[in-house]
Amino acid sequence: MAILAVSLVGLVGLLLLPAGALADTVPRAWPAPAAAPSPSVGSDPTAAASPTAAASAPPVSTPAPAVAPAPATQALRNSHAQGELIGDLTASEAHALLLEKSLNQSELSLVALGQQILDSEKQVSQLETRIAGVTAQHAQVSAQLQSNRTQLAAIVRRLYKHQDSFFVSLVRAGGFGGLLETLGYSSVIVDRERDLVRAVQADDVALAHAQATLERSRASKKDVLSRLVLFQSTLAQQIATEQSLQTQLQGTIDEALAALDAMQTDSPEMAAKRAKLLKMKTDSVLSQIEQAVFAQQNFQVTAQLIAQDPVLTATGKLLMPIPHATISQGFGPTSFSFEAAYAGFPHFHTGIDLAVPLGTPVFAAADGVVALARPMTDGAGNLVGYGNYIVVMHDTGLKTLYGHLLAIGVKEGDVVKRGQLIGLVGSTGNSTGPHTHFEVRIDNSPVDPMQMLPGQ
Repeated sequence: MAILAVSLVGLVGLLLLPAGALADTVPRAWPAPAAAPSPSVGSDPTAAASPTAAASAPPVSTPAPAVAPAPATQALRNSHAQGELIGDLTASEAHALLLEKSLNQSELSLVALGQQILDSEKQVSQLETRIAGVTAQHAQVSAQLQSNRTQLAAIVRRLYKHQDSFFVSLVRAGGFGGLLETLGYSSVIVDRERDLVRAVQADDVALAHAQATLERSRASKKDVLSRLVLFQSTLAQQIATEQSLQTQLQGTIDEALAALDAMQTDSPEMAAKRAKLLKMKTDSVLSQIEQAVFAQQNFQVTAQLIAQDPVLTATGKLLMPIPHATISQGFGPTSFSFEAAYAGFPHFHTGIDLAVPLGTPVFAAADGVVALARPMTDGAGNLVGYGNYIVVMHDTGLKTLYGHLLAIGVKEGDVVKRGQLIGLVGSTGNSTGPHTHFEVRIDNSPVDPMQMLPGQ
């Protein structure tokens, strides 16, 4: 039993021995080309390993064992497939950390949104109370103003329209002195009533202004509250998506680990097939994680200022961010496995790729506010996904994205104008060469940028 156990341990150690170690040890057992004669067809390669054995053995010797070199040769053939799987596992681990960080931020944001919703509801309630009070006071003052105006009109009519003739008034007043005294008293009454009307009218105007201001504030707060509730629903859905991606990622990691074990006994063809299938699945999940992280980062944007672009408003057209660029990949379904699933397709390119030399200027497609200007990195700090990228918010829920930049020339919160330099073309993140990924989103849904570019 002891000998069997030692044999099993030795066999497992051989199977698990890294391919690099086998590559270092096996060739050293062979002679240098100049030290041994070339074996003839059907000769024993193991006999050629020793010059003495080659001299003493007859030309036709015992056939070479067909099984002996198989473990080393097979491990060498599968090392490439195993290396691919290990690379996928490394990338998966980094994306798992990236996703976990994003999920934690999303959950914290959900809690913060809940508090903001409570605060907004309280503010709307307080505004409702204030508006009710001001409205009642305004109605009372308006009624008082109407009453005072009616009273003033009655006094004026009585004094100036229904008064007696001058001589009758003169006699009744007891001469000119009495008449002047009567007229003076009437003027005092009229002036007092007019001053009262003016004061009440000023109150009426002030209350009307206060009521209108409070109602505008209430409308604004209700709009904020509606958006917060919408954000809360969107964020809850986003958290569910990130949790689902966590489960999918763990599934691909488990499959990769199982495949690594299976490759110890797989044929090279089967090992290569396993590696290819797992890579396609892993790339798809990693791409979806990058999209989810981007959505989470974009959600954190708090910029309230949205610049109005008169050209965009009048024509609905954007500026080509890189003039005379070659479109190396268009919008829509694609065969590239690293693109995420979208719109029912397994892989979908959500923008257009503008291929130009490294360092070419990138310009803002329209007036807007920089919402995001940062690198997309995994847990190890490596650039992934869009690499260095910029998101600009425009009016009417429109956003533009510029990815894989070499350099970012703006910062978050900056107001940019159509045609303003915002970055330089690079090849950062998941990129195979110098280009800028240009993306247009309306209400966070990607649309074909070509529909909004000149000449389309």
